[in-house]
Amino acid sequence: MDVSDVSDAVALGADDPREARARTLRIAGGRAAADVPAFLDGAALRFAEAGQVEQAAFLFGRAREVEDAHHRLFGLDIDTARVQRTLVEFVPHGVITATLLHDHLRRLAMHPEPAVAHEWARAALGAFLDAGVVPYPNVVADLLPVARAAGVEEAEETGHIAARLLRGGLLARAPLPVWEAVEGALRRLAGDPEFLDLLIAARPDLYDDPETRAEHHRRWLLLLGLVDAGRRLSRRWLVELGAQPAAELMRLAGSAGDRVFPSLGRWFDPDADPLTGRRKAPLKADAPHWTSDAADFTAFAAKVETDRSARAQLAAYAEQVGRYDNVDYPAVLTALWARPPIRRVLTELTDGWKAECAAGDLLGLERSLPWLTPLAATASPVRDALADVEVTDPVDALWRALRAGVPEELRFPNVGAAPVTVVLHEDHLTLGVAGKRVEVHGPGGTVRRRDGEFPGATFPWHDGGEFWLSRLNGRRPETYRLVDGGLEVPDGAAAAETRWPRSPAAVEVTFPGADSPVLVTLDRGLLSLVADGRPTVRVHYDPVQGEEVMPPPGFWPHLSPTDPAGSAALRRVDRADVARLVDAALVHPKELEEELPRVLPDVTDPRLLNGVAELARRAAACLFRVLRLHDALGTDHPAVLPARLRTRPDLRPGRSVGQVVAVRYLAEVLEEAAGTGPAYDTPHPVGRVELPETAPGVYFPFGALGGKALLAAMPWTAEYARARLLDTLAAWGNTPWGDGSGRWRRLWFAAQATQDPVGRVWRTPGGAMIVLSFQNHPHKDSVAVEYSPDGAFRDFTFPGWHERYRPKPQGWGGADRIARLLRLIAERGPAPYDVAAIRSLAERTGLPVPTAASAACGYPFTVGRDHERSLLPPDVEALFQDPETGGHAAKTGSWQLDDALREVLMPDDPEDLWVTGIAVDKAVAWWNGGGRDEGH
Repeated sequence: MDVSDVSDAVALGADDPREARARTLRIAGGRAAADVPAFLDGAALRFAEAGQVEQAAFLFGRAREVEDAHHRLFGLDIDTARVQRTLVEFVPHGVITATLLHDHLRRLAMHPEPAVAHEWARAALGAFLDAGVVPYPNVVADLLPVARAAGVEEAEETGHIAARLLRGGLLARAPLPVWEAVEGALRRLAGDPEFLDLLIAARPDLYDDPETRAEHHRRWLLLLGLVDAGRRLSRRWLVELGAQPAAELMRLAGSAGDRVFPSLGRWFDPDADPLTGRRKAPLKADAPHWTSDAADFTAFAAKVETDRSARAQLAAYAEQVGRYDNVDYPAVLTALWARPPIRRVLTELTDGWKAECAAGDLLGLERSLPWLTPLAATASPVRDALADVEVTDPVDALWRALRAGVPEELRFPNVGAAPVTVVLHEDHLTLGVAGKRVEVHGPGGTVRRRDGEFPGATFPWHDGGEFWLSRLNGRRPETYRLVDGGLEVPDGAAAAETRWPRSPAAVEVTFPGADSPVLVTLDRGLLSLVADGRPTVRVHYDPVQGEEVMPPPGFWPHLSPTDPAGSAALRRVDRADVARLVDAALVHPKELEEELPRVLPDVTDPRLLNGVAELARRAAACLFRVLRLHDALGTDHPAVLPARLRTRPDLRPGRSVGQVVAVRYLAEVLEEAAGTGPAYDTPHPVGRVELPETAPGVYFPFGALGGKALLAAMPWTAEYARARLLDTLAAWGNTPWGDGSGRWRRLWFAAQATQDPVGRVWRTPGGAMIVLSFQNHPHKDSVAVEYSPDGAFRDFTFPGWHERYRPKPQGWGGADRIARLLRLIAERGPAPYDVAAIRSLAERTGLPVPTAASAACGYPFTVGRDHERSLLPPDVEALFQDPETGGHAAKTGSWQLDDALREVLMPDDPEDLWVTGIAVDKAVAWWNGGGRDEGH
């Protein structure tokens, strides 16, 4: 295209650009319409060669407008190839602006030949990159639609662009949106050492605005960290970076490995270090669903010694032994023990639990009894393996702890926010508060404070001169200098390998009022107070804590006493007083709260009181399990027990020991209430108490001990069920409710109550009553127990309530009678039976034989007890036969009738079960005397 006639316009352009532009357009107006775009492009080139870039850009843009208009108005085709050639030719002259390139790429995205358009788009970008220019921030976003139209994946396209940027050395001056667009590609390319080195060299240098420049730099650092660029970097390179954002620098420097953070030497063990040591958390697993010895243990035995999860499953099963009434745990444990791999693992587990049980402190009991107690309570070879266990007395453990010293006697720092990182270096205790500030405490108090955020999973600390930030990266320790602006990789005298907080793992501490010190140690996340070679208190220690901070052992000698008078009281406390605290804790926290000032009046600091109370509660919880363990193994109870837990040697309550405490406490309450003020014809309230924590459902055996005794003596009762029954009988034989005196009865009311009445104590016409339950369903019913000192109960109207069931008398019982039954079963085994007596009972009462059998023998066909039916003798099973169908009869009588009739079938003298059998005459007399109405 001849454009020589624009020479005058070009010459004029330097002095009068407006006229030069107008003259050029007038010349274009004289050309044929189809030639105008090409003429304008040619004219633009002449202006560009003359250095008049703005004129050239205007004319190039006007050419595109003309093309669009011609195409829209006249249907003329646009010569896209010429446009492409012209654009590429103009790029080195600086003619093509961001807008012009953006418009060009937008047109190419709609080009009828996508592959050609994609080739041209890359060439257009390439022209800019060859000229050392990144066109504009969103250029990658404009290129991607062209690539997609050509069937090119985004990853491939961004990879091409990223490679061009890296090889051209242009990434450092690429805008942030370009970095964001090609970040994935850069991460992929960084797998090639050539590209990784280019990326390292591409330190951003584009923006003047400080915030934008810092963000650009941060993204580069982050990217280097994400691609593990540290493997190509020297320490010197990282040191010369200076202060950098913490998270990004740690990611990058951490990938440099031992070259930047060499080993701290053989003295450093991350598992035992005071800062990083942690107790290895036991693997959690669900217990297998083994319900009988019919389960297939072969596959489990094959993996249990090598599979940690299988080992955890076995431990979980051991913990839940005895939980369900319809599981034959003795058979399962016996079958497990018979398989050598399982037996070996069980032996390892039980040996560990036995060691903890003998350790001497409460934590050892808590880490062993949940497994040892149920295993010991279940007849199996596993129980036999526990015969030599040494059991710490919880009361002694609490006494030793209080006499030696407890952590709450020392005043710990409280920073008022959480979480708090805790680091001790020499005498400098550094607390990182909520990731936002750092406090340094010395022997005399707070000595420094630094405001500023720090990343999670890191530990700021002070060495007396500078602040540092350490972390454990895998198993490699890393330390950075904490400065304004972020972190630095230290060098020289402050080399990272010499920087790690150091504090003693064990120190001697003399508690206030003590004559001798205790040893405070920290090992693998467990802080221990040791006196006379045995732990008195052990607590789990974590370097990340709450508002109140427990320092590592090395700082304990600098802590001031919380309550000197209270500490002195603990040094002289005797065992009997400690037993009183545990006795109260056995009942309820509120009972303990009231007992504490009576036992320890000189302890006044709330924190110390709470600490003592918590230890007493833990001791009480352990004591229940300890007694269960002793009873299961047949070993002696501790010599002196809290009063509420002292039982007869021949009435060992086993797993029902909690009921002993609950019933005794409730009996105390009722006996006291019965002596308060006059009795009236209607009940009146005298107060409310918190029920013991072991009280829920405690009334279930009330008035049913005779029935439980009868079932316990039957030969078809499964042994694990018999053990439960005997435990309940022994427990109640140690309580007033099981004494058979007739001074107690159970009441069951219903009403439209609106408030929970549980724990309310009432003075009744004949004595006192306490409400034990409240079912907030449509029936709104409650169970209560009433006490009458002389056993002369008087009926009364309970305002707002009505009787749902008839009062249940105390029934069969008495400590001597129950002890005799237990002795007979132990010496003679189950009692003989006589089905003729059961048929006689049915005939004399008019009850169907299956109903009479259900009361006398227990109903054996409940869901989940199928495996127990094989224990029934054929003549007993025949009692439940339906004559019409030949199958077993459905349940015909109520459970209430079963309980009531079974109670009177138990002879007054237990030995009669072995001599004359069940008390049919007594049962018939009861039936004729009004018992027939029971359960209706």
